[in-house]
Amino acid sequence: MQAQEIAALLADGDRVHALSSGTNSVFRITGTDGSTTILKVYGSASYQRRERRALEALDGLEGLPAVIEWGSTQGADWVRFADAGRWTLASLPGDSKAAEQAGSLLRRLHEADFSRLSNLEEGIGSAWMETALRGNFARLERYRRRLNIPSSVFDKASDLSFPVTGPPRASHTRPFPSAFVIDDSGAVTLTGWTWATLTPAEWDFTFTYWHLARHQNAGEAFASGYGAKVDTAVLRTWIAFHITAALLREAESRDGRLDDLRPYVDQLVGAIQARRST
Repeated sequence: MQAQEIAALLADGDRVHALSSGTNSVFRITGTDGSTTILKVYGSASYQRRERRALEALDGLEGLPAVIEWGSTQGADWVRFADAGRWTLASLPGDSKAAEQAGSLLRRLHEADFSRLSNLEEGIGSAWMETALRGNFARLERYRRRLNIPSSVFDKASDLSFPVTGPPRASHTRPFPSAFVIDDSGAVTLTGWTWATLTPAEWDFTFTYWHLARHQNAGEAFASGYGAKVDTAVLRTWIAFHITAALLREAESRDGRLDDLRPYVDQLVGAIQARRST
């Protein structure tokens, strides 16, 4: 059965509204009394297993989505959450208060006990990040012409070194602004824990900051809530990593023109050129 059919079956006559689709599909279900819940139908059992492990390992952390029940129907795995709100940092990029709360939430995550989250003996460190960044550039070179990336960027990236990273922390790894859900009272919930693992805290922080910094005051409010100062040189390297990963995901999954990715390319060129000039 398709995700929409699963949602309709589980809604049992209640109204179903699709919020997102893709690897996993998310729906808001509205009862006859006006109450709402969120249903996520997973694309595979492994996605449900990963998210469930993360949420159970971090149970008690303020800002996690509240699970109502886990289940499986017609071979499709799903979870039902309490509705965390109808807004996100992506839809309210100018909400500095919410951005600040998002930073505070992420800081609490990085200070949380991660012993149940991963069985890794060591977290990702500078050497791993340096290898990953160079690997991203090596894979990205085949798409250089389609993305219109100057060859000089690859020349300058060939000997990039990665800044020293902090110790491993519990990490979300993909904290897009759209993952921070905001309710009518302003409370912020971080959703989408499928890829949670152990990384340096800089991974999550720079990922969210990069996405928010394009909006006036949002990046600064986020950094203030997190309690960190932005080191520009360190930020540029991390942004180069995040951008190359994003470009690869798009380029490897799409055919044809990639002109809409030009803003990412411009940011990558700026980050590499600025970093090499310092």
